[in-house]
Amino acid sequence: MSVFKRRLGQYVSIHDEAWIIFDELERQEQVYLPGDELITAGDETRRVFILNEGWAIRYRLLEDGRRQIVNFMLPGDVFDLQSLADLKADHSVTAITHCNVSVIPSGIFVDMLKDSSRLASAFWWSAVQEESILREQIVRIGRRSARERIGHLLLELHRRYIGATGLEVEKLTVPLTRADIADALGLTPVHVSRTMSAMRRSGLISEGRGGEITIVDRERLARLSLFDMDYLHLKKLNLLRKDGKNGIQEISSGVNAD
Repeated sequence: MSVFKRRLGQYVSIHDEAWIIFDELERQEQVYLPGDELITAGDETRRVFILNEGWAIRYRLLEDGRRQIVNFMLPGDVFDLQSLADLKADHSVTAITHCNVSVIPSGIFVDMLKDSSRLASAFWWSAVQEESILREQIVRIGRRSARERIGHLLLELHRRYIGATGLEVEKLTVPLTRADIADALGLTPVHVSRTMSAMRRSGLISEGRGGEITIVDRERLARLSLFDMDYLHLKKLNLLRKDGKNGIQEISSGVNAD
């Protein structure tokens, strides 16, 4: 099972026929190398992306070049649903590892949602999760200490990775640089370096020669970071509104399509 199917399967039970078109699209992958831009702020976009393999970042750049990473894209994530409402991207997405990506024209994507109310519910539930992650990001930056911010982010990525892959890994190696972490958490690279060095000495994390970060003691890191994964909304959604399909058809009339 692909990570995308596993990811949506967290939210609702989807019948096999709903996956047929995705099976075809997954065989038409595009490859992006580290540093390649999938989406560029200001450009027109009429596509939805499914990240099948690899990691990417969504970010905004200020006029003076400063960067704020909004969130991290992991295998199974779907973006950019903004293309369903507006042609002009207000953010950028860049690969930070080798990425395999399925690209779906917005019109085809909407047609799939119209044909499967359960599939539409799965995408909506996925959007609920992403919105909750963004709320937690505000709390993380606004009220947590540097160690709590870093630990909390690493644990969030760990749980999201497990949810996407189904692999109950005790240790997760993340391909993030200290600059990535700094730009995501509102810290300076120097502050991140000092904090992570202290975390490494405490046996919470380790770092590889290539800069990869590994969570070593997940339970202790969760306690110290005040991490509660309820905000990730990982419980399966079993109920679907009876008028779900009609609602999809109603909103689809204003969607951008190729």
